[in-house]
Amino acid sequence: MTHSLGKRAAALDIGSNTLKMLVVEQTATGLVALGERTSETRISKGISQNQPALTEESMEAGVKVIGELYEEMQVFDPDFTRLVATSAVRDATNRDVFKERVFAETGKHIDVISGEEEAQLIGRGVLTDPKLADQQEVMIFDMGGGSVECIYIQNRTIQFAESLPLGGVRLLEQHVADPTQPLLKREKAAVIHTVNEKVSRLSLNMKDPEKALVVGAGGTYVTCRALLAHRKGTSLEESSPYLSIDDLQSVFEETASYDLNQRLQVPKLPANRADVFPVTLLALITLGQWAGVTRFYHCYHSLRYGVADALLRGE
Repeated sequence: MTHSLGKRAAALDIGSNTLKMLVVEQTATGLVALGERTSETRISKGISQNQPALTEESMEAGVKVIGELYEEMQVFDPDFTRLVATSAVRDATNRDVFKERVFAETGKHIDVISGEEEAQLIGRGVLTDPKLADQQEVMIFDMGGGSVECIYIQNRTIQFAESLPLGGVRLLEQHVADPTQPLLKREKAAVIHTVNEKVSRLSLNMKDPEKALVVGAGGTYVTCRALLAHRKGTSLEESSPYLSIDDLQSVFEETASYDLNQRLQVPKLPANRADVFPVTLLALITLGQWAGVTRFYHCYHSLRYGVADALLRGE
């Protein structure tokens, strides 16, 4: 039984691939989710261009969904509310236009957060997961459409939090000539090279690699876990949150060998992720190999939880 401390916080995460809302209540034992919803609304098309800009279509769709999610949040009468935007909006040359449209829709300003703040908040959110309460060493990879946040935590303290331009949509646009076709060998090699090149500047020295845990946050993990659960004839909710590198590799080999029409027929693979999913998954596998891990723990407590936790603590 949890005992309410009376304060509620609402967070809306305006990501490159998804829009997510969360309302939590502060209790003596931690944060309790009162309401949450994710919309697979991609606003990041064109993010890899030299002068990236949000398209009119993506802005229109994004503002509409943000308005809906904001209304849902207010039903819970939160004491604190914050809207944060990440890589796609951060990099867009027309971000101010988007911000003005969201304000006109909701009456609330968006905070376009830096990559460093995003990574810090993701780390903070992961630490609110009660299943990780006793975990002393954690490496987090939060994969989005425009960036991947890499956070290393030791003894419940964030040691480094870095945002790298390795999001799935960005890598897709940079390295894949035709997303409707199976992934070519040279395209796979280009993605792997880019990931290794960017991540090589991070200094990771795990204290106890055998006990360290790599935490995965983001829609790619949800999708991969759902696909693996379907293979075993079970549901996402009943499946294990632990995903091995071999599991990820098997899902990648299957989906990367399909053209887009075939991927659209794969059960549990969302239609709007079908084009980018193999590239995103390959990037995560490469990151895992760099860290020297054999398995991931899928965590739902990410940026939204970090934002809510900071609001409740007055930070």
